[in-house]
Amino acid sequence: MEPFSDILKEGVRRTKTFVFSRNALTFLCFVVVSAVLWYGHAISSEREATLHVPIRYAGIPQDVHFEPSLPDHVNITIRDDGRRLMAQGEDIPTLQFDLSSQIKGSAGTIYIDQEQIMQKLPTSLQGAGTTKMMRITPDHIEGTYSERYNERKYTLPVETRKVPANYSLRLFPPQVEVTVRVSQSHYNDISAKDITVYCNFPTQNEDKLEVKHIHRSKYIKSVRLSPAELEYLIEKKE
Repeated sequence: MEPFSDILKEGVRRTKTFVFSRNALTFLCFVVVSAVLWYGHAISSEREATLHVPIRYAGIPQDVHFEPSLPDHVNITIRDDGRRLMAQGEDIPTLQFDLSSQIKGSAGTIYIDQEQIMQKLPTSLQGAGTTKMMRITPDHIEGTYSERYNERKYTLPVETRKVPANYSLRLFPPQVEVTVRVSQSHYNDISAKDITVYCNFPTQNEDKLEVKHIHRSKYIKSVRLSPAELEYLIEKKE
C-alpha cells in the first residue's frame, strides 16, 4: 500500500497544477469580470432601499414618561440608482423634535405628523433631487404621557383654630398621618414644615371635626389625611 505521506504529496502537486493551469486562470478571470459587470449594473440600475433614521427628543421634563415609549427611529424607503442609494446610506441624519410646547400639565398626548417628519429630512430625501420618497414608517408619531410621582408620609400634630378665648378644644387623636404626592425630581425639596393640619372650633354640635390642611410648596400635588375626621372635647376655662 502506498504510504499516506506520498498520497498527500501527490494531492498537493495536482492541486498546484490545476490552480496554475490555463483553464483555472481563465475561470478566475471570468469570475472577476462577471463580478465587475454585476457591480456596475447594480450601482447604475434603479432600485429601492430602506434607511433607518434615528430620532432624538428634547423638551421632556424628567418626571414625564411615555407609555408606550416613543419610537426611536423611522424607516424611510427611497428609490434611486444604486450609486446614489449608497451615498444616502452613508450620511443618515438624526431627526430632532422639541416636545416642550406639546407637554402641558401632568398628562396628555403629543402628535407629530408626516409633514413635520419630512421637514426634518435633508432636501435630497424630500424629492428635490433624483431620489424618490416611497414611504415612511411610521407615517406619524403619537404618544401619551403622564408624570411620575412618589409619596412622602409625615405624622403631624393637629392645630386648633377659631377657639373662643374662654374655651379650649381637645382632639382625639391629637395628630394625624399626612401622605403627600410629590413629583419624583422634587422628592427632597419638601419637608413637614411645608404642611399644616388643623381643625376649626365647631360652629354646631358636630359629632366629629374635619381635619383641614394648608401646604406651602408648589411641588406638592395632593395631600391625604388619616384619619380625616377627629373626635373632640370642648372644655370651658375657669
